Amino acid sequence: MYSAENYLWGWVAYSIGASCLLFGLWLLIRNLRFTAVRHLILLLSAISLFTPVTAYQDDPHLAPAFFVSLYEGLMASGDDMGFQRGLAPILALSTVTIFLYLIARLIAWRFGRRKSGSSQPD
Repeated sequence: MYSAENYLWGWVAYSIGASCLLFGLWLLIRNLRFTAVRHLILLLSAISLFTPVTAYQDDPHLAPAFFVSLYEGLMASGDDMGFQRGLAPILALSTVTIFLYLIARLIAWRFGRRKSGSSQPD
């Protein structure tokens, strides 16, 4: 079994690699015309890569939910939850993030419109 320090260094290496993937994704979609779509793609990709879940059901150490879901889905036996153990937190965080993003966009649109409307001369 791995120690807590091994998991920490694993997360450091994984975070650097996932950040490089997100940067590459940003380079690919930076010229996309619709800003909201671009933001949502990046947010959902970050959530998919960085959502943690316990590595094993009886172990408190965390692992990326995407890989836990993939591993347990492929190696599922009768008693395991399969893809659900890692996919449920990803879907929950995705739903909350999309909702909060839409609220933030609405607030930014509302205050941006008011600010630009008051700066025009009569």
